[in-house]
Amino acid sequence: MPTIYKFIVFTSFVASILYDLIRAEANSSSLPINQETTFITGPYLDGTGITNVTTQISTHAYLPCKVRQLGNKSVSWVRVRDDHILTVDRMTFIADERFQSFFVETTGIWTLQIKYVQARDAGLYECQVSTEPKVSARVHLHVVVPRTELIGDPDRYVKAGSIVTFRCVVRGALEPPTYIIWYHGSQQIYVENLRGWKVQFERDVEGDTHSSVGTLTIDHARKQHSGNYSCVPSNSASVQVTLHVINGESSASAVTSACSPSLGIYGNLVTLVFALFLLIET
Repeated sequence: MPTIYKFIVFTSFVASILYDLIRAEANSSSLPINQETTFITGPYLDGTGITNVTTQISTHAYLPCKVRQLGNKSVSWVRVRDDHILTVDRMTFIADERFQSFFVETTGIWTLQIKYVQARDAGLYECQVSTEPKVSARVHLHVVVPRTELIGDPDRYVKAGSIVTFRCVVRGALEPPTYIIWYHGSQQIYVENLRGWKVQFERDVEGDTHSSVGTLTIDHARKQHSGNYSCVPSNSASVQVTLHVINGESSASAVTSACSPSLGIYGNLVTLVFALFLLIET
């Protein structure tokens, strides 16, 4: 067989093998029949379900909404409870200036900011994209309201010269109060004072990061210490206590009021016996 003929046969054989290999590779990498790749061409939201945001009353809340491929569409924030449109893009459509929307281009996040959050701000908010049909996602805002508790009775009766201690506790706060101020009537009690008051403020009481205590102590109670005292934390409601400083020669009514609540029925019985004794003597 001539050499040129052998070369042609060999080349055809190799070409046939290469063709079969290429065809097999193409078949293995191709999509199955009727299968198509889906591309999202319009705006869509990153993430599904309801996002929960928790904040404390009087602080600022930030509600996120991440939008992809927005294009020329608008993003609105709506308060679900009354369907009130709060913002459209960066424009605010409510008289309440605490609401504002801003956009961070690097993250694609539209954020609804609510300043100085109030308890009534709690609830659902919806982020809407102006597509047809509408694309939306919801954020549930939870507002934590700390509570202030007075330790002991709100009316205190003590003898002149006694040591008096008032305590109020702020519970359930995400962040501790920055201060707890005591007032005697309308007069603020300062740490440095000339009337014998001692003021103390403690955070994270007994390992509880959500409790703070304000303490006011009077080492030697006098008549001028009588009156109303207010415990005023920075982040929760105030509480009041009334102090009555009585002299040794007190009326039966003052003695009755002075009975400690912890004595309960026994204290009332002692008072009743004392009153009967006064009647018999007279």
